[in-house]
Amino acid sequence: MAGRPSKYTKKLGDDICVRLAGGESLRSVCRDAKMPALSTVLLWVVDGKHQDFSEQYHVAREAAGYAHADEALDMRHAVISGEVDAQAARVVLDALKWGAERMSPKKHSPRQMIDHSSPDGSMTPQPTRIEIVAPNDNGKG
Repeated sequence: MAGRPSKYTKKLGDDICVRLAGGESLRSVCRDAKMPALSTVLLWVVDGKHQDFSEQYHVAREAAGYAHADEALDMRHAVISGEVDAQAARVVLDALKWGAERMSPKKHSPRQMIDHSSPDGSMTPQPTRIEIVAPNDNGKG
């Protein structure tokens, strides 16, 4: 009987990231007996030895933000149709919104990124040069 996998393979990394991109949590993925332990996957993300997986993981997390936003839309329809209590839905929607905002902030964050530079550079701040000179000592004092 084989235990949990602990050695990284491209296929294993792909399987993990596909599930993450679909909105599944890493904890949920790692509960699967065919998947490595949560700590193993997190080490692959940060250890510097699995750069391809680390990049793929971050892209999958961003995609999960879209999955959370989509799930929020489904929840809205469930509330409107009366399938789900509005108060219960509020808790779920807050969690989904939080996840979407953090996983794909460029698209789902309420914060706005403002670029203050001008396209032609005319309004872009330029470095200022300050020169300190010694006072002129002409014998008066």
